Formats: sequence, structure tokens, C-alpha cells
Amino acid sequence: MEVPILHEVGLIPIIYAFGGVLTPLIRLFADKRKVYSIYSLVIALVTTWLSFRVFEYVIKYKVIVYPFGGWPPPLGIVYTVDFLNAVYGLIATVLFLIVSVYNLWYFNVVADPSWLTALLLLNMAGVTGCIYTGDIFNFFVMLEVLAISSYALVAYFKKRRWALEASLSYAFIGALATSFFFFGAVFLYAGYGTLNIADIAAKTHGVDTSTLSLLSGRCIDTQCFGNIVSASATAIALMLWALTFEAGIFPNNYWLPSAYTEAPSPASAVFAGIVDKVGTYGVLRMFITMFSPYASIAMFSILGIPFRDLVLYILSILGFVTAFLGAIIMAVQNDVKRLLSYSTMMHIGIIFMSMACLTSATNLDVRVIALTGILFHSLTHALGESMLFLGLGALATIANSRRIDSIRGYGRVYPVLSTSITIGILSLIGVAPLGGFFSKYTLFLAMIGTGMWVYAISLIVVSGISIIGYIKVLYTLYMLKPMKEVKKINLAIVDIICALVAITLIVVGIAYAQGYLFDMFKMGSKDVVLIEGIQKYINTVDQVSKLIIGIKP
Repeated sequence: MEVPILHEVGLIPIIYAFGGVLTPLIRLFADKRKVYSIYSLVIALVTTWLSFRVFEYVIKYKVIVYPFGGWPPPLGIVYTVDFLNAVYGLIATVLFLIVSVYNLWYFNVVADPSWLTALLLLNMAGVTGCIYTGDIFNFFVMLEVLAISSYALVAYFKKRRWALEASLSYAFIGALATSFFFFGAVFLYAGYGTLNIADIAAKTHGVDTSTLSLLSGRCIDTQCFGNIVSASATAIALMLWALTFEAGIFPNNYWLPSAYTEAPSPASAVFAGIVDKVGTYGVLRMFITMFSPYASIAMFSILGIPFRDLVLYILSILGFVTAFLGAIIMAVQNDVKRLLSYSTMMHIGIIFMSMACLTSATNLDVRVIALTGILFHSLTHALGESMLFLGLGALATIANSRRIDSIRGYGRVYPVLSTSITIGILSLIGVAPLGGFFSKYTLFLAMIGTGMWVYAISLIVVSGISIIGYIKVLYTLYMLKPMKEVKKINLAIVDIICALVAITLIVVGIAYAQGYLFDMFKMGSKDVVLIEGIQKYINTVDQVSKLIIGIKP
């Protein structure tokens, strides 16, 4: 059996981390704004290329692995990548590349680009570390890197009172949430004697492994190192607090609008595009790989409903509430970045509404369609929402105000940028043939296939309510005259990057409709959801461990 070990996957978070740590040293040689933006852009290009390599290998081998330091899993940290995290990793690196190009302009208008560069790179180290890791404790460590850098990014404009207040609010509840995640990891280790995701999945699914079980122990019924039923239930409850907090799901999302609003526009774009998806990814990994419907450990009944399914139903209800709150509140916003923050909340709510389609009561084909829709909507939302934060953030910077009224008439002054913003808004609303229409349509089909007509209709209603907020922005841009004469500023770089994102939304929508992207996403999702896919995930890690032990007895 060929063991697909790919070293490139381990380089991505390391490059971001070292890039962030070394940024202050640039001051010793060339403390110029362009140096920071080019430095960030070079790192973004390298990591994007590496993530494409990872994605290419996942398509070929289904699962790839990188053991850090040559230590055999589960004793050492291992990065394990299948289609699920290959997609999220690619979204993250491509989004950061977009932001880095935007920063060629933004660093000319921000006070101190050096620390902003360092914090963005460290934030991406945390993001990609969480996405690619195959170890729960390493997920916790990278979650802390992500969280701490996020708190600093929110407080970046430290002279603004509301920025400091938003950062403190974010940090207080974030510290509590990550502590809960740590305690959840403790319970997992107490029960399973391991924190390796593949090893835990092997034990929950009763898959016999030759090497993983040799190093972490074997299970007898529900007894491994400890009782894994009670350990699993407790860990799920604790860890979900942190994951739903990071995703921005009600009631753990009161911090989100202020944090996304007060952060610099590049940081807001990263937050809305991928940081909130880290929580989504964590939930998916937990309930698709570790505690799938094929694993009896999490399928004990509560009120006649399997525990795993009950949790997913609760998450879908919270997503339902989050989506409606986001859509309704964004309709009355006057701050353009706060409006986009609630828009982000709404779309994450829609994704979590779809979690109910992943229960054991749902047939396999519908579960595959649901995951396909979740992954594709994660992509279209990341592109559309991030582009709006960048484009509208640029206009707000020029106007020196975030009030929607302050950009009235700017659609005529900056036609290229405003056209891109319009396409992004139409995609988020769900207008064909843009990508956002087909991602929502796929989720709608999954809800119909599950018989959840209330959710399916709610998806349409929520999208309809959100139009009020989006149209307010478009009406102000195009229909109102400027309150004063607008001096046009050169936004060529912003025009180009936002136009490219807008074109991408059109292209991915058409490609999805033609079946090219749909087939790839569906096949990849099927590989993740099938029991054979879970076994492949487990066995690949097991083979790597066996290979390492064979080389180093």
C-alpha cells in the first residue's frame, strides 16, 4: 500500500507562523509600507500554491498525512487531510491571497502596517493549523493562536474606545470558550487514552488498527483508558461551546458584530471569510469523522433520539435562530461594516441549519448533498462576504466614515468597484447564475430531501429579509447623490482584486451549474461521509505510524 505522506501540508502553518514572528525584524532593514505588503503577498502566494498541491494530492489519494518530527501517531502531532479540510484549507489560503493583494493599497492608508502584517500572518497560522491538524490538542493550541491574534486585530485601532471594548468582550468570552475546549480534550484523553482524531475515530467505530491501538491501547466494549461513552458526551458538550463561539452561533455570538466592525477591513474580511468557518469545520469533523452515525458510542438514546442526532438537531435550531436574527438586525443597520457582520451571522446560521441533514435518520445521498452544499456555501460566502468587507471598507475609508449615508453616490464615482460589490451582494442574496444561488439551492435540496420543509422555506424567507439590508447599500451607492463633492482617489488595486472575486463568483456558479464543480464536491463529500471514507482516514494514519515504527524501531 502506497502511503501518501506530503510534507507540504506541514509547511503551510509554519510559514505563516514564522512569517508573523519575523515581521518586526523588517523594521531593522526597511521600514517601508510597500515592503510589508510585498512580504505578506509573497507568503500568501507560496502558501496558496502549497494548499493547491495539498488539494491535488487529496483528489488523487483521498487522504494524505504529515507526521511532525517523524513521530508516529498517536504519540506525535500529525496533520491528516481529506476532502473536508482540503477545501477549507484552500478557501483560507486563497482568501488570504486576496487580502494580501488588497493590502498593497490598504497599507498606504493605515497607520502602522508592520503589526497588522504580523497579526494577520499569525491569525492565518492559527486558522490553517486548526484546519489541517489531525490531533485534538494541537487543534486547541492553534485555536489559541487564532483567538489571541484575533483579539489583537480587533483592538488594532487602540485609540478607538469601541475597538478596545469589542476586543475585551471578544477576549473574555473567547478565553472561557477555549478553556471549555481544553477541558473537553481532557475528558477525551481520560476516556480514550489518545487525542489523535483517527485513533479516536477507530475506537468509536470499532475499527481494528495494528499500530495506533498498539501505542494507545485497545478497547473492550465501551472501556478504553476510561469509559468512552460518558467521556464522549461530556467532551462534545464542552467542545461545542468553543466551536459555536468561533462560528458565531447564537447565543455565543453577541461579540461578533462589534468585533468584525471595529477590526481593520483586511482582518474583517479574514474573520468573515474563514475564521468563523474554523468552528464550522470543527463541528463537521466531530460529527462526520469522530462520532459519525456509524459509531455506536455517540448513538445512545435520549428521549428516544440518538445523542449525536439530538446534538445536530439542537445545532440546527440555533442556526435557525442565528440566521433570522442576522437577517432581521442587518436590515436596520446604518453602519456598513456592522451590516456586513450581521450578514455573516445570517449565512453561518444557514450553514448550521443544514446540520440537521447530517443525522442518522437521513439517507446517505441526502447527507452527501448536505455536505456538498455546506462546503460550496462556505466557499461562495467566503468570497462574497470578504469582497464586500474589502470593497465597502475601502469606500468607508475614503469617506472617513462607516455610515452607509457617507458613501451615497459613490457607485457613480467608482463604477468598477461598485459593480463588483453589486455582484457580491447578488451572490449573497442568491441570484442565478452566481455561486451563492447554487450553494443555497443545494442546501435547499438537502432540506427538502430530509423532509424539513420548515427549514427549506425559512432559507428562502431569511434570504428575502436580508434583501432589505443589501438593497439599502445598493440604493445608497447608485440612487442617491453625494452630500458633497467627492474627490476621486486611485483605487486601481482594489478595483482589480474585487473585480477578480466578482468574476470568480460568476465562473464558479456556471461551473457548478454545468456539473464540473458539483461532481467534484459531491464525490469528495461522498468520500468523507461514507464509512469507507472514515476507514480510509483511519487506516492511512495507521499505515504512516506503522511505516515510521518500521524505520525507527
